[in-house]
Amino acid sequence: MTPGVLFIVNSLETGGAEKQVVTLLNHLDPDRFRLHLAYLKRKEKLLPQLREERLAAVLCCDVSRRIDGAAIRRLRELIVSARIDVVVCTNPYSTLYGKLALRGSGVRPKFVTVFHTTALRSLKERVQMVLYRQLFNRADLLVYVCESQRAHWRAAGIRPAREEVIYNGIDTDHFTERGSGAELRAFRHSLGCADGDYLIGICSVFRPEKAHRDLLEAVARLRTRGCPVRALLIGDGPEREAIDRTIARLGLQRHVVITGLCGDVRPFISACDVMTLVSHSVEAFSLAALESMSLGKPMVMSDVGGASELVTAGEQGFIYPPGDIDALTMHLRNLTEPALRDRLGRAAALRVRERFTVQAMTEHFGACIDGLLDGRRGPVIGRESALVR
Repeated sequence: MTPGVLFIVNSLETGGAEKQVVTLLNHLDPDRFRLHLAYLKRKEKLLPQLREERLAAVLCCDVSRRIDGAAIRRLRELIVSARIDVVVCTNPYSTLYGKLALRGSGVRPKFVTVFHTTALRSLKERVQMVLYRQLFNRADLLVYVCESQRAHWRAAGIRPAREEVIYNGIDTDHFTERGSGAELRAFRHSLGCADGDYLIGICSVFRPEKAHRDLLEAVARLRTRGCPVRALLIGDGPEREAIDRTIARLGLQRHVVITGLCGDVRPFISACDVMTLVSHSVEAFSLAALESMSLGKPMVMSDVGGASELVTAGEQGFIYPPGDIDALTMHLRNLTEPALRDRLGRAAALRVRERFTVQAMTEHFGACIDGLLDGRRGPVIGRESALVR
């Protein structure tokens, strides 16, 4: 019997960590592993993207409080009845639930934690990390999403039995430009862009640490220098009102477009000349950056998380110190040159296809699971029903 692998994630919201889990489940070989998914909270925006027919079981634990005993029991029952050989938890909260579910279960599957975070945003998160550090150190394998993240947490005392860096990967075929030049011009015109306008994009949830207002300040500075620049903010979020106020303060109402939440970001990214990520913290290894690069866009990125592992400065884009609006403005000014944008954009697309594909990520994950299971693949008895909710 093939080994059972259970992925546990906080929810199926549209965050990068959740997208990675769905992507892995959609691409790992179901003939090689019996794949299972448990998500703690009934937030299910990504559920339609999950290829459920490939999975042996899907379970929503319906967590209703911080530590929910009924949810832990549901998780424990799945682990035992499905004869799970490997539990893969994404980020601290699901790691806690995975460990609590194994207590008193009578089974000892291999335990993997996938960690996507670098910076801790609040005192509460820093206090909680005292507990989570112990859980991470007891994992059979801790997976990071970039080398800079691993170095950060090693210095903070996290040193499990085994650790691995597995870069996020995307479906580069899905993120390939297919529209004609006429279609692209028409779409830009629908966004209010004239043919000569320089359109700078950012694809990121509107949260304070994402620092959208830094980009708006840079756009305002470029306009005062006579540059026909416009900004396209792809997304929405809790900072929307503050961003609207900044747009008004800088007099950019006619030069900034906010898309709101988008089911498909590709047309908006394709419309841009340059893409940015200007975060002050939090980013580990950005899926939005990978998607933009795959679509042939040069990136201007603040140097947080794995930015320097994604982009070599001057080759696929530029890196600048977070919060340095002068440097951000300078790099965006340099990229007004179409020949430079074209060269860096082609290099960006090639880099993603060489290093950061779904296939590479999936193969690395599969090899890590095989490595954990070497020498302990005994027969697995029984098989649970196809889908549980």
